[in-house]
Amino acid sequence: MLDRIKPWIKRFARAIDLGRRISLNLLFLAFIAGGLWFVFAQGKDEVQDNTVLVLALQGRLVEAPSNDDKEQWLFDFMSEDRREVVLPQVLQSLRAAAKDPTISKALLLTDGFEGGGLASMDELVKGLAEFRASGKTMIAWGTRFDQRQYLIAAQASEVLMHPMGELLIEGFGRRRNYYRDALDRLGITPHLIRVGAYKSAGEPWVANRPSEQALQAEAHVITDLWKRYSQDIEKARNLTEGRVDALMASLPMALQNEKGDAAKLALSWKLVDGLQPYPELRERLIREGVKEASYRSFRQISSNHYAALNPQKSEGDYIGVLVLEGEIHERGGGAQSIGGRETAEKIRKAAEDEKLKALVVRVDSPGGSAVGSEFIRYALERFRQSGKPVVISMGDLAASGGYWIALSADRIIAHPSTITGSIGVFGLLPTAQGLMDKLSIRTGGYQSHWLAGAYDPRVDLDPRMKSLVESRIQHIYKDFIDLTAKARKQPLERIEQLAQGRIWSGAQAQTQQLVDELGGLDAAIASARKLLADAANTDSAKPSEAKAKERAKAAQSISVRYLKSDSPRIGERIKRWFGSTIQLLEGQPKREVIEWHSSQDPLKSLLGEIYQEGRWAAQWLGSEERWSAQAHCFCSLEP
Repeated sequence: MLDRIKPWIKRFARAIDLGRRISLNLLFLAFIAGGLWFVFAQGKDEVQDNTVLVLALQGRLVEAPSNDDKEQWLFDFMSEDRREVVLPQVLQSLRAAAKDPTISKALLLTDGFEGGGLASMDELVKGLAEFRASGKTMIAWGTRFDQRQYLIAAQASEVLMHPMGELLIEGFGRRRNYYRDALDRLGITPHLIRVGAYKSAGEPWVANRPSEQALQAEAHVITDLWKRYSQDIEKARNLTEGRVDALMASLPMALQNEKGDAAKLALSWKLVDGLQPYPELRERLIREGVKEASYRSFRQISSNHYAALNPQKSEGDYIGVLVLEGEIHERGGGAQSIGGRETAEKIRKAAEDEKLKALVVRVDSPGGSAVGSEFIRYALERFRQSGKPVVISMGDLAASGGYWIALSADRIIAHPSTITGSIGVFGLLPTAQGLMDKLSIRTGGYQSHWLAGAYDPRVDLDPRMKSLVESRIQHIYKDFIDLTAKARKQPLERIEQLAQGRIWSGAQAQTQQLVDELGGLDAAIASARKLLADAANTDSAKPSEAKAKERAKAAQSISVRYLKSDSPRIGERIKRWFGSTIQLLEGQPKREVIEWHSSQDPLKSLLGEIYQEGRWAAQWLGSEERWSAQAHCFCSLEP
């Protein structure tokens, strides 16, 4: 009986195995076909007449996408928390649409927009203003507006809000957590070693409140930045100077008079032009444009899709744009992180690219490792020695190590709202003997030399070890001052006065001659073109006026390309792909905590801030950089 059944069992097993292989192969082929369609098919669409460009800005405004991998679109599509508004992509679509006769108007949707720093926000503001200047209508709509969303929406020709919405402008300011009492209770003693009276990055660990110097420096910068923000709103909405401050002062009584109707109050104050649910706006756009029966709405195209239809030129000579965004480390990289070694290698390879004629470095960094910053600065210096110009474009934040990077450029261009400076360094060496005593834990052992146990967080800090770290930090600070004085062609004594860890807005930094010019990324690219034209004329013996104009024109026509990360090997890509899949299936618990930092929920924001600061300290103390000086500035400011 068993002998007769065995052949049938084997046939059944083979059938199952064959079916499994066929199913997997079909699934694999479908995945490949879908990927090929995604890469090649989308760019073949044509934009029809009376198309509305839809800018649905959801997520955080960034200078460069966190992940350049082709497969990342799948996870971005499946998880809204990962969405980003990539500034260059939005600006590219706006500029192309302004000249495109098939684009009739633009619709700006701000629900879900998390904003960014003031400098990058202003770049977006200017792009929206350029579109309006072309004579085309732009309509902004939101369920409600916070002050980041409203800064963008105010640039539209018409601002509409839901009848039950609200508009809130809060002003600027920042609070930080101070942990001295908490650490005392735990029995942890933080040893802060710093140079610069205004270098406040380590204060939260050794104090219970901000120092007078920290408050003075922050007030100096925040007052300047708030003035620029309020003036931008007043200019966009044709309000008199000082109107925003006056409205904020009268808000409680004014809202009472409107019986708590915040939307009606915004309308009466002329901050919005109308109150309208989105379905009514959709019907209006259908009437004014063309109805698309396929999806029962007005004819439209998303800004991301439109940017893909208008790719940047990728042949011939070009000016490279390198985006450096995040904290600086000696090595590493990834989202919101800059690896000094890896970035230096990328710059070295760029110098060997014969088609790359100039480099614009977009810096948006609070700094970090002084050694990592020096890796990048020195690589830029070598790049310049190859005869190619370097222009630094400062974004939202280019402070401390972010400013160190800029000291090997031909030109430094900052946005008026950039936070920069913070020329100073610090080190932090916590010890936890008190915590060990509370836990009744003892430690001991033999060391061949005092250095073997000079820094052990379980015991008090050896005075000789503290002396070594102080000497190193003093030396690195002197290097920072010397490099700044040489780069800015200023006396050491004057740089000493401007340094001390003090922060400046971009406009204030220009007044102090710490930067050369005010402007955004466009100004930096224009400066690179001018440097190329000037270099061509210098190389020739007394060029004629016509020849000089010809070279200037050639420099103006050279294309601009963003330098992307090197593609990882196939094994790394598969590993990253499956890692992302696992994170997605697990609900990405770590990312949720990080997002708390920007949450509007006060409790979530507090917990997120404590988590972020504790995580930074733990990672730094656990790394090989814990002995190194930190050229770091915890000084970001977002509207």
